[in-house]
Amino acid sequence: MQTYGLSTFVFIYSLIYLSGCGMSHKAVSIDQYNNFAIRSAKSNLWNEAIFRWNQILNIDPQNHKAHNNLGVAYEALGKIDKARESYERAVKLGSENRYYRFNYRKYRLHVRQNVKDQPAQDKERKGPAS
Repeated sequence: MQTYGLSTFVFIYSLIYLSGCGMSHKAVSIDQYNNFAIRSAKSNLWNEAIFRWNQILNIDPQNHKAHNNLGVAYEALGKIDKARESYERAVKLGSENRYYRFNYRKYRLHVRQNVKDQPAQDKERKGPAS
């Protein structure tokens, strides 16, 4: 029989507690959603994190922190268009936050580098011409 640590128990309990079964959005605070989303992201549970950050945006559509974090999550999953939209929204709403601008700039460099590398990768996949 496998035993689980306290942190696993707390994580599972939090998952059940925040699942929203019969709860109103007001019963769970934005901070609780955000903390859970961050723990999910640190565990590479990106879809769960995205779900929680979207829950925050359902409550507060102007929450620039959630938009920035969504950008990170979407980028981690390779959802480039959604990442761009989220980063742009975070920068627009929280223009004074240098981390949002940094994340957006890093994202653009990453995308630009992948576009540059794409033709070389295509040649490698196609193999020699006959």
